[in-house]
Amino acid sequence: MSEVEALPVDVPQEVSSLLLPLEQGQLLVPVDSLSEVVAMQTPMAVQDVPEWYLGDLIWREQRLPVVSFEVMRGGALGAVAEEGRIAVLSTGNPDGELPYFALLLRGTPRLVRVTSEELALREQPLSPGELMHVALSGEEAVIPDLQGLERACLRYRSD
Repeated sequence: MSEVEALPVDVPQEVSSLLLPLEQGQLLVPVDSLSEVVAMQTPMAVQDVPEWYLGDLIWREQRLPVVSFEVMRGGALGAVAEEGRIAVLSTGNPDGELPYFALLLRGTPRLVRVTSEELALREQPLSPGELMHVALSGEEAVIPDLQGLERACLRYRSD
């Protein structure tokens, strides 16, 4: 297990966030980055894309890429369970080519309040799509690189 160190003191006092459950682990994102959680559905097939790009989903008249974070990090795609969900996340770039993308989840997101006292940086090598590894009150999570995920999806998007 890696060493844990305190985050810098310029972290806001408290951030409303969500823990997004994955097959292996969980992601930590600000509440503002989640647009909607939709029921599991089979994405439309897309040709010539990497395994992590599962296909496209129509959401609010927009065609969004559906991403498997586990596969992007080098893991395997597990069986899609009935309790699975799809999270529609904002890339943080509302005027860009891809303001939203969809992410495969293994359950329902959980609301958490993050304070600097409860959050610690975990020193660990980063995989594609990861911004940092953290521990939140002892629970391990990954903060995703939403802009990096946007760029990765745009490389294969076929609009």
